[in-house]
Amino acid sequence: MSGRFRRRSNLKKALAAEAIDDLHNVLNESNEQNLSDASARLILRIGKKYGARMKNYSGIAICRSCNVAMVPGRNSTVRIRSKSIKYTCGICGRTKTMGPSFRGY
Repeated sequence: MSGRFRRRSNLKKALAAEAIDDLHNVLNESNEQNLSDASARLILRIGKKYGARMKNYSGIAICRSCNVAMVPGRNSTVRIRSKSIKYTCGICGRTKTMGPSFRGY
């Protein structure tokens, strides 16, 4: 009986990962801030519920405190230092730092 539950859970996680990929494409291609923010909130909600994460990083971060898409130049700042990248949300001021082990591909 427990084997069936495990398979169903893996199926739900795979479907959640596919939904996150689709939402990530919408997030990258969208020029409207409202659509970007809605897809960012849905990405975070699906990730928390099913444990699925984005597979690769593409330049747009999501602020964890105000749940908006941090698009560089529009509502966030990006600072590149030696061996680290620092994102600052323009709405709430929260910073996100990616250290020396970060790979952008």
